[in-house]
Amino acid sequence: MIRKILIFLFSLKPFKRIIPSLIRKLSFASAGNIIFLNDFKINLFLKSSIDREIYLKNEYEKDQLDFVKKELLSQKYDYFFDIGAYIGYYSLSLCKLVNNTAAFEPNQQNFQRLSKNVEINNFNISCHNLGCSDRKNKLKLWYTDKNKRGGSSILQDTDKEINKYDKTKLLFEEIDTDKLDNLYPLKNKKIFFKIDVERHELNVLKGASDILSNNHCYLQIEIFPHLQDEILSFLNENQFKLLHRINNDFYLKNF
Repeated sequence: MIRKILIFLFSLKPFKRIIPSLIRKLSFASAGNIIFLNDFKINLFLKSSIDREIYLKNEYEKDQLDFVKKELLSQKYDYFFDIGAYIGYYSLSLCKLVNNTAAFEPNQQNFQRLSKNVEINNFNISCHNLGCSDRKNKLKLWYTDKNKRGGSSILQDTDKEINKYDKTKLLFEEIDTDKLDNLYPLKNKKIFFKIDVERHELNVLKGASDILSNNHCYLQIEIFPHLQDEILSFLNENQFKLLHRINNDFYLKNF
């Protein structure tokens, strides 16, 4: 009942900004809130802006997800790789449309929530608590706020984004990374990738070079504007053609 009231108020223009802010401050925002979406359940923590959006709108990145669903319904895919899964929204939404789903999330708390969401739905999703990169290693993850873990980034010298913040106030955690090629040595499969890794995209792609060469691959990849030329050039050199774009999400395939 409370959620219905909040959704109704959120639909009214005068309350559009007030309601998300109000929810963030309410006591139940700190606890898990399991809600039912179209055909799955998801546990949300409403201190997070992404979770609040799902809670109030019953959806997240609707245009992107509709586009992906249309592709997955038009052709049979063997695998869906959710790289940078956060709490598993894409994996939960799409796992029934493919034979195998694997979700990768390096942030420890996000991974625990991802695993819980898979568990409460009893879905067949393989969850990996690591970051996909171009080598097997131990690296650091950083984020600005404990309630903004959806924007966790791998610490790397080339990423200047961190310079925008007071480093003494940032949060860090050590994570494991590995090459996707090591984890899934696949050949002659049809694979859909969703890659959302906060400026670590090129490392992910280089760590999946064998997969990209030996399989039919379709990518949804978020690319920040200052990295677009470099990443799109790399993909073009690897026989990928740009098909579509929604905001900073690019859609390419090699078949």
